[in-house]
Amino acid sequence: TNSSTVDVTVTSVDKTLPVIVLAGASTVTHEAKDSYSDDGASASDDRDGNVTSSISTSGSVDINKIGSYTITYAVSDAAGNAAATVTRTVNVVDTTKPVIALTGDSSVTHEAATQYVDKGATASDTYDGSSVSVTSNADSVVDVNKVGTYIVTYSASDAAGNSAASVTRTVNVVDTTIPEITVTGDSSVTHEAATQYVDKGATASDTYDGSSVSVTSNADSVVNVNKVGTYIVTYSASDAAGNKAEEKTRTVTVSDKTAPIITLIGSGTVSHEAATEYVDKGATAKDSLDGDLTVIPAGSVDVSKIGSYTITYNVTDAAGNAAAEVQRVITVGDTSIPVITLLGEATLVHEAKSNYSDAGATASDTLDGN
Repeated sequence: TNSSTVDVTVTSVDKTLPVIVLAGASTVTHEAKDSYSDDGASASDDRDGNVTSSISTSGSVDINKIGSYTITYAVSDAAGNAAATVTRTVNVVDTTKPVIALTGDSSVTHEAATQYVDKGATASDTYDGSSVSVTSNADSVVDVNKVGTYIVTYSASDAAGNSAASVTRTVNVVDTTIPEITVTGDSSVTHEAATQYVDKGATASDTYDGSSVSVTSNADSVVNVNKVGTYIVTYSASDAAGNKAEEKTRTVTVSDKTAPIITLIGSGTVSHEAATEYVDKGATAKDSLDGDLTVIPAGSVDVSKIGSYTITYNVTDAAGNAAAEVQRVITVGDTSIPVITLLGEATLVHEAKSNYSDAGATASDTLDGN
């Protein structure tokens, strides 16, 4: 049998592409500022098997900048067949809310009628940092002219529009300031006894209630104008919140400097018949504080002697005030005629040629006597 041998050369050609398979989703949303760890990919080839280690990755994710980033995965097998590239889209976003932190206490007490300056708040954000501004309603909500409790609310939003959870501060507007009393007029006065005392009073001012605070005093009950002495008038006041002012006082010294007044009973000039009893009508005295006083006259009248006599009237009140002296002038005169009395009969019969011896007469006078 004739036979022949033919050598055939067979060349194996690899034209099958490797296949890349993503690990994880092809589109990923990632929070900015958070560390990013890519899930990677795997690759297999029909001849080379697992070629994952040969995958090359291109592209990067900037976690500090919001945006869309692409990661590309490529691989070739030993025959140089390049797999179809696979990509992953990573969307870096900011969805984290800012955090507000109060500056100062969350509850404060503020004195009414004084300027309120809020300490505010700060905000921090994982993406925007401390550049987030905080707004509040402090200027519009806190009324320092009205006692009460006010809630100041703070809010903030970052550049991505994420709104922070609002934070509040309680502001208690209170009135603890005491009013201030101002005495009207002098703090020490001297007042004449037995005359009406009208106190000048006092005023009060308050940081919250203004001039509406009323002042009370004990002037009407404590000052006795009918008794010489020193009296202390006390002024007190309380505002609407019950804050009591520091009391103020006025010293009222009731003194008696008014002299009594003497009034003559009858005329100040009297003509009196000599040798008749003189009874002085006297005088009365009145004092504004002591009332009726007894006047003791000084001087005497000698009715047996024609002449001018002066009776003086003086009196001093309990405070030692001497009245103005009053005088009465008594003029003793003799206006009475003597009286003649016949001895014997006023008509008689006498015998002619006989000696006549008259019985005579007597005479008497009120002043001169016989």
